[in-house]
Amino acid sequence: MFPQTFLYALVAIGGFICSTHSQVTTSCDPTKGTCPNDKGLATSTYSVDFTTLDAVPSEWTIADYENVTCGPQGAEFAFAKRYDAPTMWTNFKFFFGRVEMVVKAAPGTGIISSMVLLSDDLDEVDWEFLGGVTSTVQTNYFGKGYTGSYNRSTTPAVTNPQTTFHTYALDWSPTALVWSIDGVAVRTLNAVDADGNGSQYPQSPMKVSLGLWDAGDPDAATQGWGGGVTPIPPPEPYVMYVKSVKIWNTNPGAEYQYTDQSGTWQSIKVIKDAPVSGSSSQTSTQTTKTLSLGSTSSSSSSATTQSTTSSSSLTTWFYDDIQCSIEPIEPVYGLAEYNRRTIGNKCVT
Repeated sequence: MFPQTFLYALVAIGGFICSTHSQVTTSCDPTKGTCPNDKGLATSTYSVDFTTLDAVPSEWTIADYENVTCGPQGAEFAFAKRYDAPTMWTNFKFFFGRVEMVVKAAPGTGIISSMVLLSDDLDEVDWEFLGGVTSTVQTNYFGKGYTGSYNRSTTPAVTNPQTTFHTYALDWSPTALVWSIDGVAVRTLNAVDADGNGSQYPQSPMKVSLGLWDAGDPDAATQGWGGGVTPIPPPEPYVMYVKSVKIWNTNPGAEYQYTDQSGTWQSIKVIKDAPVSGSSSQTSTQTTKTLSLGSTSSSSSSATTQSTTSSSSLTTWFYDDIQCSIEPIEPVYGLAEYNRRTIGNKCVT
């Protein structure tokens, strides 16, 4: 129901864990200024099977002060005590395509399991499970940090999400966003139908964020939405399991560059080749692609035209080659952006 960029977060200060009462923001919003390029997924596909691993792989970042482990059922996100908020996200972004996540949500009143796509300019796509609701899941979207009137969520049916693994997928193109469960579409958002006459349609490069948080904390303003106060200590294990994640990237690239402050997909360039370390802008070149939607190729005589199509028959793209040289700087994201907590204004030891 609520965007990750709206709810409050835990922030470590000295020897205390304190909660903030300010709106969480991205570390650098390209709609408000010049930001470093996003690190991209350079391949057209990515997959990880957490059930085969002993630890979370290096292409994922675990939130500060949190713990995510791997076991026979996959990546384990466990809530054992107040303020726990195990969360992790990809170190790269992808730009349109498909994501599949095989997940078993956590039980527990007030416990929220979430699978979220997030961008630097606060585009967001959500799957969220309320631990006390055993027959539905919530879907939602936000664009450029705008929440609207909180009327965008839907609650499609799903059978026993806390005891059964299901495959949750997102098919994402510049024209439509489709949520599906076990291969069956449960929601379609056409870009033109998004709030703001389509301007709030999620359309900028996204990372995948997975996590667990407590909407039912005794001091939380989200208790009503989350289903009530969370029993602590847990009478049963509050654990979300993620068996696997697969990504099909329609626009693979070493980096994604925002060329202006509009945040539109047309303004974002795909840099195909990483810059040579230590090279100057005078001597280093990269191949970049400017996206356009349609069936006509560029009229530039020096440009080459390519197209890529995702495995789920998403929109075909056309590109114009240009040259560029930019140092890759991966934005650093703190705990605040990802952990969605509303726990008042107190510090605890």
